[in-house]
Amino acid sequence: MAIDNTPPRLKLIVTIAVITVITLIGIDFVLKSYYAMMTDQAQREKLAPTTDKDELHKAETVALTSGSMPIQKAMAAVAEGERPALITPQQPDDLGPMTGWRKGAAGAAALAEGGGPTPLPAAAGAPPAARGAAGALPPAPRPAPAGDAGGARGHGHH
Repeated sequence: MAIDNTPPRLKLIVTIAVITVITLIGIDFVLKSYYAMMTDQAQREKLAPTTDKDELHKAETVALTSGSMPIQKAMAAVAEGERPALITPQQPDDLGPMTGWRKGAAGAAALAEGGGPTPLPAAAGAPPAARGAAGALPPAPRPAPAGDAGGARGHGHH
């Protein structure tokens, strides 16, 4: 029998291994780059164009800088400790939000005179059957006194 005593081709094996590793790293880089590019493209396609938002932002900037008192001037005035009449908070004359807080003309007059909103009592919304003949609600039941919790029976006596 013959025995093969030729040395292994280590140079060829190492060269093939290095080429394989470099190829695998390159393919991994290319595939990840391609995936990232396609993901970014898909996200850009799904996003709505921002032209309306940009136009609104420009209009708001113009309104802030070219009003009867530009925002920079108003901020400087407030920083100095003064508050011009244009930017002083004022109580509105609109009573629309107070509807339902007080009923009738007397309630609206009280609001106009500076009275704060007062919510209606819970019983005011009771059905007409629960009201008396004059439209008034019956008196509420009174709670029992604290010492009468046991009723007629005495405590500790048998």
